[in-house]
Amino acid sequence: MATAEQELASFTSYARQKIDSGQHNLSIDELFDQWRAENPSDEQYAEYVAAVQASIWDFKEGERGTVAGEHSTQLRREFGVVGE
Repeated sequence: MATAEQELASFTSYARQKIDSGQHNLSIDELFDQWRAENPSDEQYAEYVAAVQASIWDFKEGERGTVAGEHSTQLRREFGVVGE
């Protein structure tokens, strides 16, 4: 498990690299959100692994989910988006 000091060093390095690569328009919050997405906590990582394992199990048991187009149609209806 990473300590706060290690996480701060990791974030600082990440933010510096993004800024040095020309991404000056990102706020500190946006940088942190990106870093957090790429560096999940141990607990978040365990949740992601469990979710993937559950999805694989569902697939093996015959669950195929919903066709993407059906989701798109439902979301457009829910949010009142007209068109496509």
